[in-house]
Amino acid sequence: MDFATSVASSDARIGVRLLSKKGLEQGRAKGQVVLEVAVPLDVPKDRDFNLTLKIAPNLYYSKGGSETVRLKVQEYPNSSWKPLFHFAPSWGWMNDPNGLVYVNGTYRLYYQAVPFSRDNEGQLNWGHAVSKDLVHWSQRRDTMFNPPMDLLGSSDDQNQVWSPFSGSAVVVSGEAAKQPPCDCSKLCVTSIFTKNTPIIALQDQWLAASCDGGESFKAPESVLPNLTPSKPDFRDPKVFPYKERWIMVLAVGAKVELYESANLRQWKLLSSISLYSSLTTDGPFVETPDLIELPVSNLKTSQTKWVLTYSEGFTPPTGCQGFRDSTGMPLADPKPKQECEKSRKFSSRSFYIVGEFDGKQFKPESQPRPLDFGSDFFAPQTWSGTPGRRILAGWQNNWRYAHQVPTTPWRGQLSIPRDLGLIRDDGTYWLTQTPVPELAVLRNSAIGRVTRLQDKLLTNKTPRELQNFRSTAFDADLVIDVAGLSKVNSEVKIHLRSGNTGQGMVLAWRRTGSNKGKLSLTRSASEAGGSTSELTQPESGFIGQWLSGSLPLAASTTQRLVSGFRNTQLSKRLQTAQVPVVARGTNNSILKLRILVDRSSVEVFAGDGRAVLSSLFFPNSSDKEFKIYAIGGDAKIVRLVIYPFSDD
Repeated sequence: MDFATSVASSDARIGVRLLSKKGLEQGRAKGQVVLEVAVPLDVPKDRDFNLTLKIAPNLYYSKGGSETVRLKVQEYPNSSWKPLFHFAPSWGWMNDPNGLVYVNGTYRLYYQAVPFSRDNEGQLNWGHAVSKDLVHWSQRRDTMFNPPMDLLGSSDDQNQVWSPFSGSAVVVSGEAAKQPPCDCSKLCVTSIFTKNTPIIALQDQWLAASCDGGESFKAPESVLPNLTPSKPDFRDPKVFPYKERWIMVLAVGAKVELYESANLRQWKLLSSISLYSSLTTDGPFVETPDLIELPVSNLKTSQTKWVLTYSEGFTPPTGCQGFRDSTGMPLADPKPKQECEKSRKFSSRSFYIVGEFDGKQFKPESQPRPLDFGSDFFAPQTWSGTPGRRILAGWQNNWRYAHQVPTTPWRGQLSIPRDLGLIRDDGTYWLTQTPVPELAVLRNSAIGRVTRLQDKLLTNKTPRELQNFRSTAFDADLVIDVAGLSKVNSEVKIHLRSGNTGQGMVLAWRRTGSNKGKLSLTRSASEAGGSTSELTQPESGFIGQWLSGSLPLAASTTQRLVSGFRNTQLSKRLQTAQVPVVARGTNNSILKLRILVDRSSVEVFAGDGRAVLSSLFFPNSSDKEFKIYAIGGDAKIVRLVIYPFSDD
């Protein structure tokens, strides 16, 4: 065997590629990758050191052996866009969060990962990270990896090559942990995930058990096969306990199917929920569903409701170039590609529906509503094993341009974890999202002076108290009285990370009625930093170099808060996300906002958590200003507190 290594000295991990000489015999490129895995390692201070790799016999069909290589750790410049308080891998690709589970005081995050590529091209693993507080994350060794087919000798073997798609994890305790499929002496973490076998176009559900709290997993076993005729897009199982049994929520094409099991191994179909009228080549289809029971917090009774969340999948435009037949040759028939190109009308979005669940069927009681009105929030999942609270997080990106995001040497990050709630108002139920209170640890250690304004008149100029504010990452609480704004053509504008090279991300509330308005988040070339808001800036790195190109980050526009996917339209400008938000409180004129700005993202929470907008942007590192002003009258800053987390 040959060996190659890539080392990121910014953290104590080493990426190891095991390469096979068999690729040479098959006329392939030298060093065909057999296994890619990130391994924790203490990198010595002198930077140069020997590493001995030992391969056990029969590990990934090898004969075993060992080899020592000399390593020279190479420094890579820190990116000005690397998130400060959002999780992102040190290097490589990240998309959907998987297997979110809380066990033994630790939050575990698994996620779709390609450790040596920023372009989702390579061996797919489950990446792995842990946290005690949902704020500070430590990466662990990747899990759920499988060898690529180039190492396998026969077509029968190649038919068994698979990738671990999305899934979930649950904690099994007591006597059940000592029984199959766990066979653990104490507690067991069980992962149920989709095994994707691409060469035969098959997806089914498999289970892998862990006896060490989720650090490593045993060999997986099949628990829900995709029977003939197989179902397309049969994937993304979310499992949760319910009245001494287990329920699985599964994406199946244009619908969600519900299953039950007594032991996690044998599953029985209960019912299905149709979400789209038909399944087409390009989409939409269902991804990453979840079913959550929440108490209604603003009622005097102890009423609970169930919330179904799901994402709207589609074939990304980049995927339309890759259609091939069973021999691996490009398709001669242009029809599949033409159908796929229709997916350009879709954008990565996630929704929720409130209803009732009786243990067998989910009965919707509301129309689908967006979980997040921004352009960058997809494939959310909740942590299991968190009694008394439900915590949700999603992939902060969009398949429309995920392969073009200009970050190096990584692509993809996790949203801020959010506590979920449910309230009843205006005759219906609303899901609420609030940044987890654990973020207080950042506020308590804020770098520099905390900016505080109270009862400050807001005119067409930014208050002088903010003129010296400079930060690339911060958390802000803002309460504005908009009573002084005129009834038409008036708004409050906030420029986040503005400066000499651009105006930053623009957050605005524009009045549309007596107490009504639209909250928007804009990253257009004219208002959000010019070329810095577009994917045109290169950053060099050891995985690859971003190829410059002018492509604005697209974002969907939702016309009405209560509209579902049937009424949602894409914005003509493709740069603005917006949502109706009413002013409440005294004289129906109070607007409350929570604004979280990281080095390449913005998350805004409004309407008591009913409306959230999450978007990526890529400002110049020198742009650090916070500007706020009113147009069409005077408003008042009732309260503004900004906690700076960075002064670089």
